[in-house]
Amino acid sequence: MSDDGEDVEAVDIEGGEEGEGYTETEHEDLGDRLQGACAGICVGLLLFFGSFPLLFWNESRAVERYDALNEAETKTTSVDPAFLDPANEGKLLHFSANITNGGDALVDPLFGIESGGLALRRDAEMYQWTEKVQTTSEKKLGGGKTTTKKYTYEKKWRSSLVNSNNFKRPGNHTNPSYMEFEPARFSADPIMIGAFEFPQELAGRINWDTPMSVAVDDIVDQSVRGRAKESAGGGGFYFGNSTSRNPEVGDQVVGFAETPASVVTVVGVQSGKTVAAFVSETGEGGDVLLFRRGEHSAAAMYDEAESQNAALTWFLRILGWVLMTLGLYLVFRPVEVFADIVPCVGSIIGCGIIFMAVLVSAVMSAITISIAWLVAHPKIGGIVLVVTLSVVGCCAFGAKKLEQMRGEPDDDEKAVDDS
Repeated sequence: MSDDGEDVEAVDIEGGEEGEGYTETEHEDLGDRLQGACAGICVGLLLFFGSFPLLFWNESRAVERYDALNEAETKTTSVDPAFLDPANEGKLLHFSANITNGGDALVDPLFGIESGGLALRRDAEMYQWTEKVQTTSEKKLGGGKTTTKKYTYEKKWRSSLVNSNNFKRPGNHTNPSYMEFEPARFSADPIMIGAFEFPQELAGRINWDTPMSVAVDDIVDQSVRGRAKESAGGGGFYFGNSTSRNPEVGDQVVGFAETPASVVTVVGVQSGKTVAAFVSETGEGGDVLLFRRGEHSAAAMYDEAESQNAALTWFLRILGWVLMTLGLYLVFRPVEVFADIVPCVGSIIGCGIIFMAVLVSAVMSAITISIAWLVAHPKIGGIVLVVTLSVVGCCAFGAKKLEQMRGEPDDDEKAVDDS
């Protein structure tokens, strides 16, 4: 018996081989399940009521971002990035140029591998034990539920340390306590785009890395070079007592990649030797500092930014709707759990609750979005609200009409009644 009153059965099948592990079975009675479902009502109410401000804020954010991008586009001037013009100080500029390493060559301090690119990346992985959990549940007559968890263990390459102490049953599945070689990234400083210094806030978007071809002889440190072997896949190093084709737990592989120079397009405000973000006159809509690999027109840059704004808007709309749906389901879930006294009845009622939650959340989300637009842009918001209410009204009328038709006797039944 566990501390929370649930019956727990465990079957050990320990061993050091892959796939071996152990199985744990938990038994919950109706009372325990009802207690958990009732506790979920509070979470459901938070999710349900919290989704409304999220949806409202998202629409306001989308409109403000749209306005900020439109304002920025009207103030954008395309320039030659080959030289800095003091007359453009504080102006919103658009230009395409080569992005290059404006400083010294990049060097990995552990291996001595060099690169003249924009960034040097060290990739490192260790062969480790990993835990996999498979969960299955089965409802029982009377409202109880049996949950079975099967823990299995496999050896895989991982770029971060897997703490085997957190395994359900560590047993013989023990990993090293540290990685000798860890992933790292080294960036050029400064990075130049034409005559401008690349803004640091955009450094994380330089991501067109290409693998480097390295050899053991390239390693500067003799102690590291003496232990390194060529990896089976090529282009990297293997450290361990075995081989990369038949690794042991604790063995590591290390590879390198660099970010070469390229042509990029930037839209930003000239600020000294670099470019900074544009802020709208209202201060709303977020910062406008656009960056994209390749040569693109100013119009294409703003079209891409507007597409990203639309994608984020729809993501947050769906998120708000999902949270509202989940909240409603959690509020009514005790009804489903109680009906699980007869498992098939509980499943049917659960499907009904989900359908109701999806439908109600869709209507409430649409109305909330319409009201948000009504506040931001009354004309557009009014149209959206009218369309939303019209669709809801038509659906309600159709459902009522269908119910009436089902309740009326057909012609054959009327003929029998008349006779």
